[in-house]
Amino acid sequence: MLRALCSSFSKNTNLSAAATSSLQSGSNRKQSTIINQCDGVREIILNDPKSRNTLSREVMDCILEGITKDAHDESLRCIVISSTGPVWSAGHNLKEISASSDGGREIFSKLVEIIMNIYKSPVPIIAKINGMATAAGLQLAASCDMVVASDKASFAASGINLGIFCTTPGIAISRVMPRMKSSYLLFTGFPINAQDALAAGLASVVVPEAQLDAETERITKSIKEKPRAILAMGKVFYYKQLGLSVKDAYDQGTDVMVKNICMEDAQEGLKSFTEKRKPNWSKSKL
Repeated sequence: MLRALCSSFSKNTNLSAAATSSLQSGSNRKQSTIINQCDGVREIILNDPKSRNTLSREVMDCILEGITKDAHDESLRCIVISSTGPVWSAGHNLKEISASSDGGREIFSKLVEIIMNIYKSPVPIIAKINGMATAAGLQLAASCDMVVASDKASFAASGINLGIFCTTPGIAISRVMPRMKSSYLLFTGFPINAQDALAAGLASVVVPEAQLDAETERITKSIKEKPRAILAMGKVFYYKQLGLSVKDAYDQGTDVMVKNICMEDAQEGLKSFTEKRKPNWSKSKL
């Protein structure tokens, strides 16, 4: 079933055409998740607008596979999570939670597994949002390395409107937003628009809807121009130091900087700077 939902990682498929993928083989139901890869960028597309792109078990299995499959293949440079329809993701599938025998624990844990693998992924993972991200959808977006949003995007911790406090989404947003902003979302259920999300640190950049594809491509192009191994090393320590004291972070960060400086690509970068030319990266490994 999972293989029917997840398309193959085609390396010659144009990403912009991914959302036009038609019906799955032998079925009249659209693929709920589409995964394509082109020129180093893998795109995971949430493709079930009728369900408001809810994070069902099957969809979360697809997202997890899209994040982890061949993650250490050097041809993979960046992952983008996008969607079709007016809602990026409305969060968990409430019917599945209502029918669960464990109060939703297994469902909530699956999203935590996705988030921990976002942190562990050696490549940057971008949430590309052109619609509403609510509840667990907000949690997923806030857990990505970057959020690139259109001016049509909005964000809400809407669970409280149904008597369900967005406890786990609150973990994600409280780590990227000031307390007064995150508590506003959590306690009221009110949405905020893209510009408010940008001001609060929930979005990395906001552009007009017509420019969203171009802005995402500009960012992924920049990432692809950087040494993969050094970005991977930097990402690992970036998330590690968030849990350290300032003193421990600087002590360990200094060691990472020294290791970085000694790497072949860093030496090439320094040399290219003094010689006033573009660096020629070597694909060095950690």
